Amino acid sequence: MDDTALVALVAAGDDDALCELTRRYRAPLRRYLWRQLDGDARAVEEAVQDVFVAVWRGAARYRGEAKVATWLFQIARYLGLRARHNGRRHAALTPLEPEEGEEGQADWLGASCEDEVIDRLALADALRRLSDKHREVLELVFVFGFSPDEVARILEAPVGTIKSRISYARRALLLALRGAPAKEARS
Repeated sequence: MDDTALVALVAAGDDDALCELTRRYRAPLRRYLWRQLDGDARAVEEAVQDVFVAVWRGAARYRGEAKVATWLFQIARYLGLRARHNGRRHAALTPLEPEEGEEGQADWLGASCEDEVIDRLALADALRRLSDKHREVLELVFVFGFSPDEVARILEAPVGTIKSRISYARRALLLALRGAPAKEARS
């Protein structure tokens, strides 16, 4: 069953449809919110839970103007921003445990050759040096596979701004990978 049909069933009060949406999107939403909430596992879990509560409450208002994934990430972004603003992050960070069947964040360490591990560490370090808005746009496009139009919906910004931000972010990432300090974002 496609995602839009599941949302329609959720709007009609179908618990199983909500469980299926949760099964499909819990892991990607956790990964997305992990960066937004600076690795605070408790805040991430709370925000993911809040996303699906919002879906349960607001499914009837889903108009189908965007893909369900875009709608869910837009909700997650809003809740992540609200959590950061409200200071709900906890001082002691705990690692985010992978879901059953989900590839964990460090699973690649055991199975990778040394060069691949070094490359991934260098990429992770370069991404950390980017501004939040550059890192977020690259993650939405290249990790989660959203189009620039979908990213514009999620981030509530014009498509031209998103395309520009992607371009600047890619350049900043390349500079960071070359060891140059990341420059402040223009867009």
